[in-house]
Amino acid sequence: MTRRKVQLSFIANNSARKSTLKKRKLGLVKKMHEITTLCGVEGCVIINDDNDPQPTVWPSEAGARRTIERFRSLLIDDQNKRMVNQESFTKQRLEKIEEKLKKQRRENREKEVTQKMYQSMCDGPLVVASTLNANECEEVINMLSRHIMEMNIAMETLRGEASSSNSNSLP
Repeated sequence: MTRRKVQLSFIANNSARKSTLKKRKLGLVKKMHEITTLCGVEGCVIINDDNDPQPTVWPSEAGARRTIERFRSLLIDDQNKRMVNQESFTKQRLEKIEEKLKKQRRENREKEVTQKMYQSMCDGPLVVASTLNANECEEVINMLSRHIMEMNIAMETLRGEASSSNSNSLP
């Protein structure tokens, strides 16, 4: 049975909200315990709850103080080195997505030009050239030139291998 997606909004029902908070607090503490154990890092959890006069602290109050003091003793640049707020996180994600989009557009353009190149081989270059603008014709020519150079290199390599094997087989 799969879990249904949780709607992230304020829970109006007071008892349901308290129950959810209790479960999520335990889950958060459990996750922090797992992270610190598995990854060998230092961490703490402090959760203030309006219904509970004492905050939930993990691993202990002394452990949390030690972790916080260690963090505060770092230089400001070191403290902020890996911190991300919503704005910078969104900017980072947007930059990654834009880079992915550029790469995909380049790949798509290359596939279009390759298709035009093969189409010109089948239908004849004049037929295809009449449907292209000058820039597209230039792209097809550049791609053909690249393919010709690659074929020449491959042929030279094969000739070199063939001549070296022939010279090795002489008595």
